[in-house]
Amino acid sequence: MNKYQRRRRNRGGFTLIEILLVVAIIAMLASLVAVNIPKYIKSSRISAAKGQISNFDTGINAYLLEHGKYPPSLDALTAGDEPVMSSLPLDPWQTPYKYVYPGKHPPFKYDISSFGPDSVENTDDDLANWKVDNAGGTPGASAR
Repeated sequence: MNKYQRRRRNRGGFTLIEILLVVAIIAMLASLVAVNIPKYIKSSRISAAKGQISNFDTGINAYLLEHGKYPPSLDALTAGDEPVMSSLPLDPWQTPYKYVYPGKHPPFKYDISSFGPDSVENTDDDLANWKVDNAGGTPGASAR
């Protein structure tokens, strides 16, 4: 063996085929992840909206206990010397929540809704306290 063959055999490293194989595997994994991301983003936004509606329910019930009546608007939750909520969040699609008192969906005394991903009212993707499990308007509560 001459010195060039010995040098080639002693060199460590990867061949072009090995590198291309690794790049192809990484590309396949990245494409699988990229395809599924929008599905998880949508479901996480829906979960966030449900959680915020539940938080509004808690704030409205705290207002009811403190003032003896339901708030006329959501702004009342952040007003006064000791507000019930520090701020009013927008829904995950950057639209304000809609609050209606008295509510139109018995047995709830008030309605809180988000217009959902399409930001259009009264469509199938709307989220509301009368649609969300364990959230919104205590059905047995009555205004004083």
